[in-house]
Amino acid sequence: MDQPAPTKALIAHVVPEAARKMIGKGSGTAAIDMLEAADERLGKDPQATRAAIISESLASAVAALKERLGNDMDKWRWGDLHRAVFNHSLSPTVSNAMQEQLTVGPWAMSGSSTTPHAASYNPDFTLMSGASFRMVLDVGGWDNSRVINTPGQSGDPFSPHYRDLAPLWLTGDYVPLLYSREAVEGGAATRISLTPGK
Repeated sequence: MDQPAPTKALIAHVVPEAARKMIGKGSGTAAIDMLEAADERLGKDPQATRAAIISESLASAVAALKERLGNDMDKWRWGDLHRAVFNHSLSPTVSNAMQEQLTVGPWAMSGSSTTPHAASYNPDFTLMSGASFRMVLDVGGWDNSRVINTPGQSGDPFSPHYRDLAPLWLTGDYVPLLYSREAVEGGAATRISLTPGK
């Protein structure tokens, strides 16, 4: 699906063929706004044009989803389309085995650009953007603060902490953001000592 069905159908109905290349994929938000207004921009009979666009869009979307998810609509799940995959920028330069080690996901993901846990997606429904880092701070008690980032706490792809936070991030959960020395030392699982060479 290279273009949202409502946008594609709307462009076909209201944009002159010579101008369609300039429009490109169009804007889904602008398409919905225009369909909600259903005014003279949709021609002499805006209501009929809107009905035709919606009908065509629905038929097109259902056909595309059947191709991707099968004919049984009861088994369709948004997360089967909307997937979170974190590809490392060095992946194209390393071996296949190392690419697998660097890649985090894919995981089924909820949300969209217009819902809580906002995350926009590419035409193939893979995650395109979203809040990779979130925190809730308790100014009156810093050790009560919470944080999450994705995919993990470590940049070392062989560390158990390289991808450990991604599942929590996907579900909107958080981990403690410890602040005081006592809390940090009490919660530490590993210490890394850096010793200067002679």
